[in-house]
Amino acid sequence: MNLIRLAAKRIFPDFQSRLRIRRIANSPLDALDTLMGRRNPLLPPRGLWFVGGRKNYATSNELFIGYLAGLGLQPEHAVLDIGCGIGVMAARLVDYLTIGRYEGFDIVRVGTDWATAHITSKHPNFRFLHADVYNRHYNPAAAVQAEAYTFPYANGQFDFAFAKSVFTHMTPQAVEQYLRESARVIKPGGTAIVSAFLINPESIELIQAKKSSLALSIEDGLWVLDPKFPETAIGLLEPDFMDWCRAAGFQPKNVSYGSWCGRSPYLSYQDLIVLTRI
Repeated sequence: MNLIRLAAKRIFPDFQSRLRIRRIANSPLDALDTLMGRRNPLLPPRGLWFVGGRKNYATSNELFIGYLAGLGLQPEHAVLDIGCGIGVMAARLVDYLTIGRYEGFDIVRVGTDWATAHITSKHPNFRFLHADVYNRHYNPAAAVQAEAYTFPYANGQFDFAFAKSVFTHMTPQAVEQYLRESARVIKPGGTAIVSAFLINPESIELIQAKKSSLALSIEDGLWVLDPKFPETAIGLLEPDFMDWCRAAGFQPKNVSYGSWCGRSPYLSYQDLIVLTRI
C-alpha cells in the first residue's frame, strides 16, 4: 500500500487530481452505501476519504480515544485536533466531549469544509478551520510556510491537544514550530499527544534489517521514504525531538513505540509521545 501511495503522489503530485480520481473510482460504492443506509453521516464518503487508514479506522480511533481517556480526558475539556483532516477523529469524539469543546484545523480545505457542513451543523461545540499553510502535495498555492505558522487560537485555551499522523509528514523546522505553538495554546499542566516515526538505535536496526514497513533512508540529513517528495514520510531523530519538546515548554512523559519499523510489542502503528505542558 505504501508503494501504491508513493507511486500515486509521483504520477499525480497535485492533490486535487488524486482526489478527483478517488471520487470517480469510489462513486459506485458511495452510491451503494447511501442507498443501503450504511454510512455514518458524520463520516465522509469513500471518495473524500483522503486521510488514509479507512479500513481499520474504527479500531484505531477507539484505541486512541481510550488512550486519551486513560490520560485524563474529560467530557468537559477543550480539545485541539492539529491536522484534523476531514473530521474522522471528531466523529468519534462527539459522543465523548458532551459538554466540552473541540477545535480542529487542517491545510486541506475540502476536509474542513466537509466537516463543518456535516459535523458542526449537528454539534456546534465542534468547529473546524482551514489553515492556509504550504504543502507541496495538499496546499501548494499557500504562501505561509509551516515553519512560520501561528495557530489561530489564544494562549492557554486547551486542556488537551493531539497531532495524529502530522509530524510524520513535516520537516524538523516545521515540527519545532508546531510544538512551540501547541505549548502556547495549551494550559499549564495540560496534555499533548503526538505521533511520529522516531529514529533511534532500535528503529535503525529494524530498518537496516528490512523489517520496517517504511524503507526510510538518510537524504540531506533527513530520514525520508521518498527523496523526491520528503513529506511523504519523515523520520525524526528521537533525542532531537525530545529536545524540541522541552525547548517548546513541554515535559516528555511517556513514549509508546509503534509497529511501523517492525517492532513488537506495540500500541499502534506510529510512535505515540505524551507531553505535559510545563
